[in-house]
Formats: sequence, C-alpha cells, structure tokens
Amino acid sequence: MMRYFIYIFFFFMISCSETQKNRLPNIVLIFMDDLGYGDIANFGAINYRTPNIDRMVNEGMLFTNFYSAQAVCSASRAGLLTGTYPNRIGISGALMPYSDHGLHSDEITIAEMLKEKGYRTGIFGKWHLGHHDKFLPNNHGFDTYLGIPYSNDMWPVDYDGNPLREDKKSYYPPMSFWEGNEAKDTIRNLEDQASLTARITDLACNFINKNKDKPFFLYIPHPMPHQPIAASNNFKGKSKLGLYGDVIMEIDWSV
Repeated sequence: MMRYFIYIFFFFMISCSETQKNRLPNIVLIFMDDLGYGDIANFGAINYRTPNIDRMVNEGMLFTNFYSAQAVCSASRAGLLTGTYPNRIGISGALMPYSDHGLHSDEITIAEMLKEKGYRTGIFGKWHLGHHDKFLPNNHGFDTYLGIPYSNDMWPVDYDGNPLREDKKSYYPPMSFWEGNEAKDTIRNLEDQASLTARITDLACNFINKNKDKPFFLYIPHPMPHQPIAASNNFKGKSKLGLYGDVIMEIDWSV
C-alpha cells in the first residue's frame, strides 16, 4: 500500500553583524519527515507548545501554499536538493535498503553550488538518496555527513519495538548511524531511536560553532516524526498528546 507523506521544511539565514554585512549569509535548512501542517501550535496544534518554530513564523516569512516535487521520501529530497522533478532523474517513491540506485553524480545539488562559493556544507539526519558509496552525501557536495541512510522504519523491528516476523526480516538489514561513507554504531531498538533527535541536534550545533567564522550551509533532515517515533527521557511524557506530542516538542527544542 502506498503511504503518502506530508513534509514541512524550515529555511532561515543567520543574520550577520554590522561588521559582517559583506559576508555571504549562513543557510540552515530543516526538513521534517511526515510533520503535518496542523502539528505546529501556530497552525492549530493543541495539548503541547512549539515556541521555537512559532517564533520563526512570527518573526520571519510564512508561506501557506507549497507543493513538494513528490509526496514521498526519496523523491521529495531529490527535488528539494536539485531543483529537478525527481522522476526526470530516476528517483521515484522511496529507495529501499536493497535498492541499487540513487542520486546520480551528474546531478548538481544545493551543496555543490554553495561549495563553489566557498561554503562549508554539512548534513545531519536522514539522507535517503542512495546508501551505496557513490550516492552518499560526501559525493554530492557535503563536507560532513552523520545520520541514517534511509527511513527509520527500514529495519528489522516493528513500530511497537518488537522484532519483525521472520518472513519480513529478509527485507531489512540492521540499521546503523553513518559517518561519511561508513556505517558506525547499530540502531538496535526504540531506545536508540529515541536518541536520534538530540544526537542530530548536537552534531548540527557543533558544525555551526566550528564554522561560525565562514559561510556555511547546514541541512538537517529529521528522521521523525516518521514512524517509528520515540522521544528522549527529557521529553517523554511532557505533552498532553502522548508520545507524538512529546516527539514534536523535542523537534521544536531542536529548532
């Protein structure tokens, strides 16, 4: 069964001081996986607050009419990063862990264009444009990549945290947190998933601090609230809307 996804992204430039007016602006692009329009307090969410995202809405520029190139994981990312209709470049739907294709090296991404202007580029979060070496972010203009290679439900664990049935396990290998082109530590259970938002946020903040004296492009494609969802202990039970509200509150903290 095809699942349709709603994506919301936040784009902002970090302003420069008076003495830095001639500098190129720093760019942060935050991409939320499956976040619905009504999941933000300013757009009607109840029983939890999203003060940081609301502040961006209130102090920035708000667009209420937006079309994604395609309403599914890999294709939407291909369109966002290349400005091309994803089907034209061979990315349709969501790539699977057994897919043997990905974003072609001939395609030009935002990161590659900005690198030509002297930007440092980093991605922390979900890539999902091919997990083989030639398709990974470091071969598409990103200096730094840490995160997961595809959707967080593409692993041998069910949404409730229990192992998949034996007949389904063959579809999904164990999921790992990647650094560059190498899979590092394994994401074994929902407790590990619960650490993803904070982990990605810490890495992104370190990237900002490291590159604060030069122009940078930071791309943060959060794996959640795409299922399975999990919140860290700092946010578990904090909302009045159950686990989903906890997850959104943690993402707002991340912003």
